[in-house]
Amino acid sequence: MTLASWLEGVQVVQTAFVILFVISTVLVGLWAERLISDPDEYYGATKLFGAAVITLASMSGIMSAFGFIGGPGLVYQMGTSSLYMTFAAGLGFAMAYWMVGKRVRGMADAADIGTLPDIVDERFQSPAARGLLALILFIACISYLASQVAGGGYVLSVLLGVSMEVAVWTVFGAIILYIAFGGMAAAQLSGAYTGAVMLIGAAGAVVGFFQVAGGMTEVTMTVAEAGEVSNGDIVKAFTPQMLDGFGLAKASAPGLLLIWPIVFSVGVVGQPQVLQRMYSIDDPEGLRTVGLISGITYAVGSLLWLLIGFAALEMVADGTVAPMADPDFAALQFVEQLHIGIQLIIYAGLVAAIMSTAGFFLSVASGAIARDFVRMFDWDLSQSRETWVGRITTLVVGVLSVLFGLYGGHLVAILGTFGWGTFVSGTFPAVVIGLLWKDCSREGVVAGLSTAVLLNVALLIATQLGYSFPIGMDFYFIAIVAAIVVTVAVSLVTNGASGENMPERLKPVFDL
Repeated sequence: MTLASWLEGVQVVQTAFVILFVISTVLVGLWAERLISDPDEYYGATKLFGAAVITLASMSGIMSAFGFIGGPGLVYQMGTSSLYMTFAAGLGFAMAYWMVGKRVRGMADAADIGTLPDIVDERFQSPAARGLLALILFIACISYLASQVAGGGYVLSVLLGVSMEVAVWTVFGAIILYIAFGGMAAAQLSGAYTGAVMLIGAAGAVVGFFQVAGGMTEVTMTVAEAGEVSNGDIVKAFTPQMLDGFGLAKASAPGLLLIWPIVFSVGVVGQPQVLQRMYSIDDPEGLRTVGLISGITYAVGSLLWLLIGFAALEMVADGTVAPMADPDFAALQFVEQLHIGIQLIIYAGLVAAIMSTAGFFLSVASGAIARDFVRMFDWDLSQSRETWVGRITTLVVGVLSVLFGLYGGHLVAILGTFGWGTFVSGTFPAVVIGLLWKDCSREGVVAGLSTAVLLNVALLIATQLGYSFPIGMDFYFIAIVAAIVVTVAVSLVTNGASGENMPERLKPVFDL
């Protein structure tokens, strides 16, 4: 057998494996449609699943394809600095479920809840607050979806051996199909399935790390002694500082090492991938367990980020592969060095991450339009019609997101950084503070959400015009802080739907 024929056979096996995995995920998602009996279950999977499903779905929703592709790329680019992001995120799960989990779940017992804007509207009796939060969620979800298409599309095209357009329409078309039928129930159940696959992929990464890099001692010595490695115009400089306790950010932007643990722990508390799953659990007694176990499973998933990044550094430092112009190629370069069996395990984890994240955000974005904007304007729809409007909206939003991701060009790259902090700037003041603090007022939340919308847009424009913020911080950190401060400040001098003015049926929620 020639090398060319062997490589062709490997591609066939790889393509077949990925297609079978996509089909299996679609079947799981379509099966979830059988669980739906009302719009709350379609838009929110409200009270449908046990702790095991919610744990795996939460982990897979936060890790996403960024952990598989972007994470190793950040390690390759800045050494250990980026680990301050992923380690902090694991802590955020416990913080989220222990701080606000029972109250989010309690809202589903006190009222009909299918979306996070449902919670805000019920808590503050404010269609304006519902609409503002829905707008924030929609914009951030579309940004995430488009960046998933743009970033994940290249990886999928490599795995399937087809053009990017064919790969994207095949995989994302499958996601649109099962989310349209099963809604959030399909997103949650398929998220749990893909989360389990991601953990298996993490185990494959551990085995692959020792196969390729030989262990941390080998990585440390090789990176510390490599100096500069060049590939034409591309030069990669290696120093011992890359693998110390701070990485390269200590010299260029040390303030980030203080900001990232805050943003990425508190940030998880404000992510809809976590908050929305709190009322999908059937038994609220399992919430604390979910917080602990999902944090642990996320830490295991973070091994992909950590070990693949370290292995990429070692491979370039010892000359196994040439320096990379794009750090996001680090993960693919690593996987190409592995045995075909381990490759398939890791590729399955990668595709799982793409599908889990895209499915969830597609459901949230569609719900923002089909449920929250519709209810904000007080349009009266029957239960069956509300569900079908959601299905049609999912198809339309899904197709438009794919088109935007494929052909949006530079705008997609700009918006790719928009999602994480934009979510937090809206959900943290409206949902987290709103449920933790009885005296948070309607006026305060509307003011805070308005601040979040205006600042996220204005600061994004400022960054594109070349303005840089102090100590290298991202603009969304400023938007988060400002939205929280405005919410609290205005709440201190107003009393709409706060304290004793809160709806009577919601007061028991604050005893949880």
